[in-house]
Amino acid sequence: MKKIVLMGNAGSGKSTLSMKIHEITSIPVFHLDKILWKADWERTPEDEFTTKHNQILEKPSWIIDGVAYKSTYEKRFEASDTIIFLDTSLEICKERALQRMKEDLIRPNPYVTEGCRYPIELVKEQNEVIDMFHNEYRLFIIDLIDNFKDSKSTHHLINDSDVKQFLEVIKARLPNNYVVTKQ
Repeated sequence: MKKIVLMGNAGSGKSTLSMKIHEITSIPVFHLDKILWKADWERTPEDEFTTKHNQILEKPSWIIDGVAYKSTYEKRFEASDTIIFLDTSLEICKERALQRMKEDLIRPNPYVTEGCRYPIELVKEQNEVIDMFHNEYRLFIIDLIDNFKDSKSTHHLINDSDVKQFLEVIKARLPNNYVVTKQ
């Protein structure tokens, strides 16, 4: 496990899980929101994003956290050895997104580009994004992962118990002398 794709809805726990995996394995984490968004939520053009995305794929090890452009999913999956889908419930995603907006009033989110704040006034819009992902992207991602289940280690995690168990399995499987190639 050296090249990990981690996908899920906004508020599903992607960044939290990617950082926990990093703590266990030392595999570097790349948060796609830091590439997708420039300051003030200006979207990075797809060709520029794809170039940066492909540079990450060339590295010897990585955890790629996020969804971003659908056009990059298949290439990301092909380059990975592990695919994780956090299929967190809509209610929990919305609760966590609201909590993140409240926390952003105190400190900026470290997993997005500097200058991208989550104004609490945009709760309705954030919930619409969460609903759209659930209704449009979720099944697309599940179907795509299904195409890789025979060649990759795939994990469909639905709740915090699944996540905890997954992390325990990672800890148990790693040899004491596990070393990740440094970037």
